[in-house]
Amino acid sequence: MLFKNLTLKKNVVLQVSLAEVHLPVKMGHRDAEETFVTPLTAQMAAAGLGTVMETSVESFGNAQVRGIDLYLGLTDASRDGLQTVAGMLEHLSAPCGSSIRLSESVSDPLIFGRAEGLELSLDRRLTTSEKARRDFSQVCRDALANLAVSRGWTQDQDRTLFYFYGNDLAGMRDSLARVLENHPKYQGAMFRRLA
Repeated sequence: MLFKNLTLKKNVVLQVSLAEVHLPVKMGHRDAEETFVTPLTAQMAAAGLGTVMETSVESFGNAQVRGIDLYLGLTDASRDGLQTVAGMLEHLSAPCGSSIRLSESVSDPLIFGRAEGLELSLDRRLTTSEKARRDFSQVCRDALANLAVSRGWTQDQDRTLFYFYGNDLAGMRDSLARVLENHPKYQGAMFRRLA
């Protein structure tokens, strides 16, 4: 084991506990690694809490992400350590209903997450090109500045679905509705709260 002065320290043992995190997030085409794993790994390393060891993405259909599982190696397996990691993930807009628990624990997981999910669906014919999807996404991101983060989009049979997460669901919906009413071609847009 090497420490600050890069000299080998004898008889030093680093205790690592395994933990599991579940994020019930819908993400569309966004990369889970870039969105959650890379920033969480950096935050955990800076705090000396451990690292993300593995990631598992639960998807269905056309690669639409519907959940992410993170497997962590923690140097602090206390309740405070778990709450610190949960707080880091909340800073990354972890959705409501996210959970963390020690892998070998039989007790209930620590539930966390404040971000509420909003799905906005639009007739697929309005977003057939990459430019059309990008333009529509930009209109939405502008409307939701400081209210939500975009978690990408995916296409269903006849709709294009866009995903947003923020702490004020009603505010997100109202802000998007105000902007979209100024664009007649988007009048058929529908909103749905994500569980």
